[in-house]
Amino acid sequence: MIEGIEEHFPKAHITFDKFHVMKMVNQSVDQVRREEQKETNILKKTRYVWLKNEQNLTESQRQNGLN
Repeated sequence: MIEGIEEHFPKAHITFDKFHVMKMVNQSVDQVRREEQKETNILKKTRYVWLKNEQNLTESQRQNGLN
């Protein structure tokens, strides 16, 4: 997409906002978690553990990696 913008709009400035960057990061983390949980049952029901900020995890989430 960036290449297309640069090709068709050479004078345009490309900006990335935090919301959309974090949305893409979270989607990627979730996709990898879903693929990995098919092989590793311990990852089931851990979606929000991976998406939460570390400082917001509960003590049990920190220790076990589980909700």
